[in-house]
Amino acid sequence: MFKADLPKEAGQNKYDETVGAVIGVMKYGGGFPFNRIESLQASAGIPMPASTQWWEVVEDAAHRIYPAFEELKRQGAQSDVIYNDDTTGRVLELMKNKEDSERKGVFTTGIVCTGKNDEQKIALFFTGRNHAGENLTEVLKQRNSGLGAPIQMCDALSRNQSKEFETIRPWSSFRPVLL
Repeated sequence: MFKADLPKEAGQNKYDETVGAVIGVMKYGGGFPFNRIESLQASAGIPMPASTQWWEVVEDAAHRIYPAFEELKRQGAQSDVIYNDDTTGRVLELMKNKEDSERKGVFTTGIVCTGKNDEQKIALFFTGRNHAGENLTEVLKQRNSGLGAPIQMCDALSRNQSKEFETIRPWSSFRPVLL
């Protein structure tokens, strides 16, 4: 192994601009824990502690792509069909600060927005104290006013529904028939 000198154009950046995206894809797309990525990097002679991967690299990259997430929310709000549901989750930072909130639970909401013919799919994920219906409301706030109500596919749990926006829920029109 040898150590190359940094080129002048590298400036003060410790890592290449693509490192945040690569680590993010490995962690969240490939399921590699940060400590496993740390071991992989160490085997190549690159010291990159797990704590550095999030605090200095991935979080910085996430802030830079946040405008793209906002645009995906805007485009998703214009969709014809919206699927949503949530699941409980564990986020240590939120679990630690339970006293700061009226709510104690932590949820990850998945919202998938499609056209009637599935020509476009947008998947949005939100993690925090809000339920699926509250996250759906945040997306639907960006819906063009000239569009009708979207079709919403979810289970019948009341917290999956927006309290501010009307949606078409096919299951809500079914009534049980007693024989």
